[in-house]
Amino acid sequence: MSGKIFADAVMCWQSGRRAEAEDICRALIARDGSLVDAHRLLAEILASSGRAEASLTTCRRVAELAPTDALIWLTMGSLLLSLSRHEEALAAFNHAISRVPSLARAHAGRGMALIDLGRDVEAVEALTRAVYFDPSGAPPVFLQSGYRMLQLGRPVSALGAFARLTELQPGSLPARQAHAITLVTLRRYDQAAPELAAMLKADPSADYLAGIALHAKLQCCDWREFDQESAAITQRVRRNGRADAPLSFMVHNGSPADQLLCARAYAADKCAADASACTSAPRGNSGRLRVAYLSGDLREHAVGQCMVEVLEAHDRAKFETYAISTGPDDGSPLRCRIERGVEHFLQVAALSDQQIAARMASLAIDIAVDLGGHSTGGRTRVLAFRAAPVQVNFLGFPGTTGTDYVDYIIADERVLPEAQRAHYSEHAVYLPDTCFPTPRRPDFSPPTRAQAGLPTAGFVYCAFNGPHKISPRMFAVWMKVLRAVPMSVLWLRSSAAVVCENLAREAERLGVQRNRLVFAERTATRMEHLARFTLADVFLDTYPYGAHTTASEALLAHVPVVTLKGPAFASRIAFSLLCACGLEPLAANSVERYEAIAVDLGLHPCRTAELKRDLVMSAPRNALFAPQIFCRQLETAYLQMHDRRLTGERPSPIRISPD
Repeated sequence: MSGKIFADAVMCWQSGRRAEAEDICRALIARDGSLVDAHRLLAEILASSGRAEASLTTCRRVAELAPTDALIWLTMGSLLLSLSRHEEALAAFNHAISRVPSLARAHAGRGMALIDLGRDVEAVEALTRAVYFDPSGAPPVFLQSGYRMLQLGRPVSALGAFARLTELQPGSLPARQAHAITLVTLRRYDQAAPELAAMLKADPSADYLAGIALHAKLQCCDWREFDQESAAITQRVRRNGRADAPLSFMVHNGSPADQLLCARAYAADKCAADASACTSAPRGNSGRLRVAYLSGDLREHAVGQCMVEVLEAHDRAKFETYAISTGPDDGSPLRCRIERGVEHFLQVAALSDQQIAARMASLAIDIAVDLGGHSTGGRTRVLAFRAAPVQVNFLGFPGTTGTDYVDYIIADERVLPEAQRAHYSEHAVYLPDTCFPTPRRPDFSPPTRAQAGLPTAGFVYCAFNGPHKISPRMFAVWMKVLRAVPMSVLWLRSSAAVVCENLAREAERLGVQRNRLVFAERTATRMEHLARFTLADVFLDTYPYGAHTTASEALLAHVPVVTLKGPAFASRIAFSLLCACGLEPLAANSVERYEAIAVDLGLHPCRTAELKRDLVMSAPRNALFAPQIFCRQLETAYLQMHDRRLTGERPSPIRISPD
């Protein structure tokens, strides 16, 4: 009789009638508590409905009734992993292996638990055994585990894991691609580039591989076949193909329409929810707006540097601020300052996207602000689970997310012109001065030119952007400028030897001696960097991905910026900053005008000196270098977003007045 009733429970479960199946199992257990199969099915039903603790209790009863059952210990390990109880999970997987030593899933689970415990070497050994016992089923878990190490900020361990997986399965393209991506993460681009090129030749249509390969080459300033490779990627993007990631795509493609297509394809593939939206907890009566900033860069990073004073400036009488950190803790003074600058700091890097969203929903967050977007380490997928009723794209990713769950993008009229709004999935929030937060001007004393490695005389053009932003077209313009301005030099950020050599060789090809390129070594502190920056006469911006934090640093150091305005967000940040400090004429509408401005300033250094004096003397009168004013404008935007939501209005563009 019990067998027939249990068969009914199984049939209900298999046909999706979970509640009926659960009721039958409970009735059977009430009648006979020793029915192992009923307990086992009940544990499965409870786990599938998110009741992990109840499922664990039932699993333990199965383990008592059937002590040799390895699979129930495997189930317990997986449940404990989902609850972030890693030591207990490890013990459960060990129990499973002691009963069935060849149980590959237990070895794989053990590896994942060890990763979360920081025991990466043991984890790789466990995952290797999993692949030995299950060569077809275990590699995806090995791959996932390596990416987990990357997510937790341990790229060296991830590199070792992927290298081991490629040894075990040399024909695995995903393993080889992951190994190369980790080399990119470690900034070992010259090693990554040939690996990526070989993989691309073997499988030209592999998802994102063409974009990753081009990005590695651009990081080396290797411009061979640049136009052809960029055009091929663009054509695939226009056919809705997964050819490039949004951040690397905008480095070589400045079209907002193309960037939207790229972002949509990427978001649909990488940032879609695989479960229902989270339900926000009921709000208390504090009356304050709860704003959570989601970021992997709340540390000594450009995002942290730009945001720290804004976070500190929030009006705590009206706003309750949360920092949701998904990145590593670098132990820096800036990290400590950010932790102090918000009311609540949550370190959630080890949690899944869905778990982070659930955590935010449990806190009844009103507005979630994503400071990462599709940038490296971004966790935009958290917002796919509707972590908050209002969700915002801000700062870390200079473009559209291409999603239907991010409501707004923080912008201004310069970076996101009215004519380009159709190419953004979010509704624009127009701040009055600039959408780019800048810290207050510090006091610093510059070194001598000799100390900075500069010649004692001659005009100094500076271009401290990353090497991947330097396009062959703009570098050619810079060389024309140097040829037109005698004794001038181009001051570049020091990079790997391959970058310096490629740029020097290209300069010579364009008729400029290589000694007119000066490479600035990395400074010990950001303050030393800013102090050294003051020795430059003019900063030359890149295109189509322009300077953002670096442009603000130039202006902080009283160095005028010459920029080329393109149609896309990423090419217009410097334009926004220049407008905010009264230097709009330095933003050119064409390459020819850009070159003419740069040459004119080099041939008339007295004009450049006047611009520098204007920057030194300019009083704070807007959001530039005034984070408190910027914060008030941002708060006004948040309040308007919230009010619209409370009144049932759908998101739509918002304009904030300067008052």
